[in-house]
Amino acid sequence: MEASTSTRPSKSTSVAACFWTNPEVLQWMKNSLPELFNKYGGFFKAHGIRGRTLFMLNDNLLLEMGITDSQDRAQFRIEIAKLKIKSDLLTLKNTHHKGNIRFLEENPISESPQNENI
Repeated sequence: MEASTSTRPSKSTSVAACFWTNPEVLQWMKNSLPELFNKYGGFFKAHGIRGRTLFMLNDNLLLEMGITDSQDRAQFRIEIAKLKIKSDLLTLKNTHHKGNIRFLEENPISESPQNENI
């Protein structure tokens, strides 16, 4: 099993984290951040944090949610940033597989030297 799938909350590997429901976010927290889940899972449940909202959380919003420990907020921001990168890559991969991204295929990077007279 890949490391990225071990923290995936649902059985479907084709759903990017930005589309997660609140229970999926909570499952991700439980798997990826068990100590923080034990401390703050209720906060994320009470606020109904979904995938899109998760990616909008910054230090101030985490503080407003009641996460007063600056190290905990920093750990959340790091893990959320990693998750966003994975989600973005999954979205791009799925879009590419559906044939919606053709730019690189139609415009391959040329390895020929540039005009040397410039």
